[in-house]
Amino acid sequence: MDRIMLIDSSEQSSQFIIRCLTKSGYDVLHITDGSSAALQVKAAAIDLIIIDSDLNSESGFDVCRKLKTLEETQYTLVLIMGESDSTNSLARALESGADDYMLKDFDENALKSKVASLLRIKDLSDQLKERYTELEQKNKILDMQLSMAMNVQRSLIKEYNFMHNGVRFVSKYMPALDIGGDFYDIIKLDDENVAVVMGDVSGHGISAALLTAMINMMARNLAPKYYNPAQFLFHMNNEFAQIFANSESQMYACMFYAIINTNKKRIYYSNAGQALPIHVVSAEAGAVELEASGAPIGMLKDSVYEHKIALYGEGDLILFYTDGLADNLYKDKADEFYSRIESLLLGMRKDSDPEILLDALIGAFYNVNAAKNKKMEMDDVSVILCSM
Repeated sequence: MDRIMLIDSSEQSSQFIIRCLTKSGYDVLHITDGSSAALQVKAAAIDLIIIDSDLNSESGFDVCRKLKTLEETQYTLVLIMGESDSTNSLARALESGADDYMLKDFDENALKSKVASLLRIKDLSDQLKERYTELEQKNKILDMQLSMAMNVQRSLIKEYNFMHNGVRFVSKYMPALDIGGDFYDIIKLDDENVAVVMGDVSGHGISAALLTAMINMMARNLAPKYYNPAQFLFHMNNEFAQIFANSESQMYACMFYAIINTNKKRIYYSNAGQALPIHVVSAEAGAVELEASGAPIGMLKDSVYEHKIALYGEGDLILFYTDGLADNLYKDKADEFYSRIESLLLGMRKDSDPEILLDALIGAFYNVNAAKNKKMEMDDVSVILCSM
């Protein structure tokens, strides 16, 4: 039952209003002045306040104004009744915070219609508040889940900066959101061999983050078993496909896998649909892509992957990256991107600090939009730079 407070010092009009509203099924609380209105509204859980504009003690407009400034009553609907139908009276009512205004010479039907209309507004407002509260609670849960997913992902996808038998490995991980769909890893297999994993999963958000975590753990498990990159990707693909065999939506991941043998100075590699790394050959003052083809893992069971070998020498660089590096400024402009990054790598290859070189590369493609001087965050960006 809706509860209505009537603030009216006139015995005659208040009795008429109480009779009309009670007959319509409303619970009516009547007071003659507004001094205690706020306390009674809070105590009685009032849904609507009707105020006479001409009270004995003060103006109904002033009472309304006070109620609308108090935290307990600022959102309670108020209907002011007045003697005048002038524009000035309506303006005074609205300025005082009233939600509606009506003349005192109303009949029963007009009063019931006005009250019902205002209470419908209150019901809709209450429903919106309830939905908003539910959304807030769901958002809190989602934020907690995002935070947990981010912590799991960040614990698995670390930023590296270390030296192994004359090869320096430096990496950067920059998700477009707090969590991302990129993954990479650098795995020391033994004294001679280091495996490099670089890839990107389908989708974004929590599902992508969980997928990257799973792939990183799978890679860590399979890398010591298969020193041949083609065999590694073959088994990664089949395990991945098996896990999602009954999934309604297809899950897949692009991945480049390389093993750098620091004793023989060779790079063994295979590719599963990932952006090709760039090898800067210092002796020739040129750059080439480590070309290899293959379907993304999870696409086709028993996919066969190419096994390639490249030699490297002192002063060489190898840049592994995800397509977000190109997409920020060179989406659908592969030739322009390659030309730009080749020029930068060749121009900076003699820099003594690979970390400075990597930061400069990222700055050129990711951090700053020269036209608007704003950070570009269209896609996740992950990079690994190997300096020989």
